Amino acid sequence: MRTATGLTYYVYGKGHEAVLCHPSLGLGRFLFHRMVPALSREFVMVTWDPRGIGDHTEWQPTMSDWVHDVADIVQALNMPVHLLGVSLGTWVMARAAVQNPSGLVRSLTVIGATLGFYGQEADVSKRQQQLETNGMAAFAREYAHNTLTMYASEEIQENLALELGSCNVQRYLEAMRIIYAESNERIYPAVSVPTLVMVGALDTRTDAAQADAVCQLLPQGTLKVLPRSGHLALLDQPDRVHRECRYFWQHGVAADD
Repeated sequence: MRTATGLTYYVYGKGHEAVLCHPSLGLGRFLFHRMVPALSREFVMVTWDPRGIGDHTEWQPTMSDWVHDVADIVQALNMPVHLLGVSLGTWVMARAAVQNPSGLVRSLTVIGATLGFYGQEADVSKRQQQLETNGMAAFAREYAHNTLTMYASEEIQENLALELGSCNVQRYLEAMRIIYAESNERIYPAVSVPTLVMVGALDTRTDAAQADAVCQLLPQGTLKVLPRSGHLALLDQPDRVHRECRYFWQHGVAADD
């Protein structure tokens, strides 16, 4: 399906509520390939490649466009929705939840969230030098090795490296600059829907302390630390993430451990 602006999105399953899934930096709908079949019998699962990725590699990414794309999909579906964002997707979906197009947003789920990368803009230049020297494929292999835990299968690690390795370097850096230039401190206090903040216990990129700082700003936030999971918990422990999400979307509160 397509939005009015031409963005292609994919709709799976049937249900009375939809789940919109926004992926991490440099990744597209691949990140949710295990979640869609697991949950599409209960929810309408919606995935897409954000601007700058996959189907939309030629589109220049901006934060406002990412958020507007979510709003366009929500309005096209015209049913209650739950927003799910991973890493970069947490920035986008938190803003979409604040806007709450048509009042249809019921909840927000964020995995690998942070308040921002204050004073770390130099990291973008370092990443650019790394990519210019070694190339995207080599960076992607290193990223997959360092980001996933020992609990992710070898196949998942290989597929992650392939997916990230196919990302356009220029678009990747543009997206990275966007999130390094924006703070989330004023965003999370404005989120008025129940929010589940999940973080992998082994996450070395946005750790539990950062997730807790996010949760403290949320009016209706609940923190859930996932064992045996890193920054991309959806790939390390997909079944656990699916169970947590399902319960939260069905009941509006986090499941008891």
